[in-house]
Amino acid sequence: MRLVITGALGFIGQNLAHFLRRSGHPATLVGIDRYRDGPAAERAVFDHFHSGCFASDEGLALAASGDAVVHLAAQASVRESMIDPIGTFETNAAQSLRLIDYLRRHAPDTHFVFASTGAVSQDAGPMDESARPNPASPYGASKLCAEAMLRAYASAWGLAAVSLRFSNVYGPHSRRQGGVIPQFCRQVLEGSCLRINGDGRQTRDYIYVDDVSRAIAAAIEARAEGLFQLGTGVRTSVMEVAEIFRTLAPGRMPEVVHGPALAGEIRNNLANIAHARAELGFVPQHSLQDGIARTLAWYQSELVG
Repeated sequence: MRLVITGALGFIGQNLAHFLRRSGHPATLVGIDRYRDGPAAERAVFDHFHSGCFASDEGLALAASGDAVVHLAAQASVRESMIDPIGTFETNAAQSLRLIDYLRRHAPDTHFVFASTGAVSQDAGPMDESARPNPASPYGASKLCAEAMLRAYASAWGLAAVSLRFSNVYGPHSRRQGGVIPQFCRQVLEGSCLRINGDGRQTRDYIYVDDVSRAIAAAIEARAEGLFQLGTGVRTSVMEVAEIFRTLAPGRMPEVVHGPALAGEIRNNLANIAHARAELGFVPQHSLQDGIARTLAWYQSELVG
C-alpha cells in the first residue's frame, strides 16, 4: 500500500508515521508538508517527502499516487481562526475541496481519510455521529464544511471517504502544538506559571495520540466510510489536568494563574465512541495519567535532555 499523509510534519502526522513503522504496517509512506524549519529527522521516517502545499499542482499529483490519503494538513488553532477566519476557511475548506475534487477526477479509487474535529459542535456530550453540528468558532465551521463536501462527493460520485472527528489529541512530537497539555509540559519544565484560560472548569475528552493513530490505521485497513467520533468517552476539566501534573511533578509544580476565557472556545466536549468501537474495533488503551506521563517524559528528553 502507498499511503500519502498531508500535514506530515505536524504533531499527528509525525506520530502516525512512527506508529505505522513500529507496528510493521506494510505501507510506503509519502509525506507532504509546507513546513520547512523542522529537523531532518522529522522527514526521515517517510519513504518519500514533498516540501510544499498539498493543494499545489505537485502536491495534488503526489496525493493521487496513493492508495489512501490521510488528510491532516489544516489551520488547527481556534484562536488563529478568530483572528483570520477567511484564511482558516481557505486552508481547511477551500484547499481541502481542491484536493477532494482532484482525487475524484484523477484517482477515484483512492481512499480518503479526513481529520475532522469535535469542535464542529459545542456543549454537547457525549456527542455521537447523529448530533446536530453547532460550531463555536470559524475553525469548527471550516472543518464541518469539508465534512459536508466529502458527504456530497461520496453521494454524487461514490468517493470512498471517512471523516474522523478527533477529540483533544495530545502526546509526544508536539513541540509546535498548542493546547493545554503541551503548554503545561513546557511550563512545568520551565518552572513558569501554569496559565489557564477562564475558570478551568471547562471540560475536554483528551485522547493519547497513539490511540488516534491506531484508529486511523484501522480505518485505512477497513476502508471505512462515513463519520466516526474518536475520543475516550471520559470528560476531564482543565483543573483536573493541572492536578495530574501536580502528582507527576511533585516539588516543582508551579502556581496556577487564570486569565480571561478565550472567544470561540467550546465549554464542554465529550465523544460517544460506540460507533468506532463497533465498526473499527476502537478501544483507547491509554489513561490520561499514563498519557500525560509519557508526554511529559518526551518533553523532558527534548527540552531538558
